[in-house]
Amino acid sequence: MLELYFESDKEVTVFRNQLTPYKKQIRVHQQTNAWSSRLRLEGDLAEKEFIHVISSVMAEVFIEEHLSDIIIGKITDNYYFSDPDEINRIYDFSMWILFETDSDNQYLREHVNTIKLLQDIFFRHLKEHKSIHFSAILHFRLASFLEFVHECVGKAIEEFKREEDHQAFIDMLRHYIEKKDPCVDLVYIEQGENFIFYNDKGEVISKDMLRMWMFQAPLYALGLHENEFNLSPLIAMSPAKIKVYGNDPDDPKIMTITNIFQERVEFETEGTSILSRGE
Repeated sequence: MLELYFESDKEVTVFRNQLTPYKKQIRVHQQTNAWSSRLRLEGDLAEKEFIHVISSVMAEVFIEEHLSDIIIGKITDNYYFSDPDEINRIYDFSMWILFETDSDNQYLREHVNTIKLLQDIFFRHLKEHKSIHFSAILHFRLASFLEFVHECVGKAIEEFKREEDHQAFIDMLRHYIEKKDPCVDLVYIEQGENFIFYNDKGEVISKDMLRMWMFQAPLYALGLHENEFNLSPLIAMSPAKIKVYGNDPDDPKIMTITNIFQERVEFETEGTSILSRGE
């Protein structure tokens, strides 16, 4: 048997909702007064499994009821952000780093399983005590987890600043393209690890020809590299229209040129030879 004490009605609601899948194995007896709610838990599960379930549910209570405020507090109080849009973006980055499973954010959080880290803290406490005050765990047992959250928020701010720098770069190139007269009417692009460029007759534009275009453009002033053969040639040629043929419109390179050239870009799924697409 376990006794849990919660000071918030919302905490109790989340706890009981999360425990619903186990209602046949775990019985909850609740007593409430003006200061807190006491939940007496009796289960038919083996002790280790019983504690594992309760620790997992308590971790969910913390995530749903407290983590957002903690993250926002660190953004505003530790890093002094005050703009609501910036706070929201950094919060989103923080949650992405903490919980998403793709390789980029796993690297940023050093492959720590955030939920398991939190569950383990509650599990250890539940093994040691049969009467638990949830607020006591929040105040005295989460120091290592909160330090981990603090590190992730710091990395989220770095990602936010990187995104801001990238967006400023895109905006600058878009402004340059808007002010510049097109140098060619139409360029075809075949999507791949590196773009293959075709002129309006369907002929491959050689690297020598691309270099000639790039030599005439102020690439250095625009923050572009003369040995980069995806974005730099397009900026140099400044086409009136760009037709992209490929199978991944969400590819970062495609999204970048779309953000810069906007309505000039058309994307079509692969399937027909570019040589047959001249207009």
